[in-house]
Amino acid sequence: MDDTYISVSEMAKLHGLSRQSLIHYDNIGLFKPRKTNEKGYRFYSKHQIPYLREICFLRSMGVGLDAIVTHFQERCPAKEIQLLHQQKQVINSQIAKLVKVREYLNQRVEIYEEAIDGEETQMHEPFIRSMHSRQALFTKWIQPINKENLHVTLMSLWQKLFAAEMIASAGIGSIIRLKAIKGKDWFEGAGSCIFLPRQELCEINGVIQIPSGDYACMYKYGMPYDVAYLEELMKWICDNGYELCGDIIDACLLDTTFYNRKNGVDFCMLQAPIRK
Repeated sequence: MDDTYISVSEMAKLHGLSRQSLIHYDNIGLFKPRKTNEKGYRFYSKHQIPYLREICFLRSMGVGLDAIVTHFQERCPAKEIQLLHQQKQVINSQIAKLVKVREYLNQRVEIYEEAIDGEETQMHEPFIRSMHSRQALFTKWIQPINKENLHVTLMSLWQKLFAAEMIASAGIGSIIRLKAIKGKDWFEGAGSCIFLPRQELCEINGVIQIPSGDYACMYKYGMPYDVAYLEELMKWICDNGYELCGDIIDACLLDTTFYNRKNGVDFCMLQAPIRK
């Protein structure tokens, strides 16, 4: 064979590709060998190297094979500029998505860091924390109120969030209504919520605003319908000269998937908005 030709293996090695990649390029009509001998072996001309080099460049930029095949049928500088601009838009979209995913990850990490800090403090010891305003997707609990129906209620919200192409990265919880607390029917109108990721605009039905302000907080192991923890926090609020001024949030920090021990309940933080 003339030394101006090289084998599939040599051409692949020269470009950091596998033999299978070059054979695939041949099969889809993207980059065909110059010669094939009687035994079916493929050979490329060294003059084809710049073409494969350009294909490798476009692939390294993330351009799909179908687009490259079409592009090489009528390739010119103007059309290559157009192709690269299109790929740039794809990359910008991917970057925006990754930035959002990174923020989702940060928010979930914050929840777990809060849980670690909380588990190292004394349980049921209330404290005051200033909190930013938040949004949450809310729906009333399915009756009767039990662990199984809490799961089902939460998943009805999860489906709404998923349909809106949002991720439940900011945590889940329950909301106990102020009116019900004052009326001593603790769980009238209560329900589950998914906290919406920061800086996300949401037009889903059921989104409520959780105001900023000072909150009396308390860590606990327990389900949101355990009245004892709510009574304990309310007693502390009253004893310390505060007044409950809004709905109580029961934010889940660690759910039961983290535990293989007997308690089988969530680790949560009660958050009660207060004023003097």
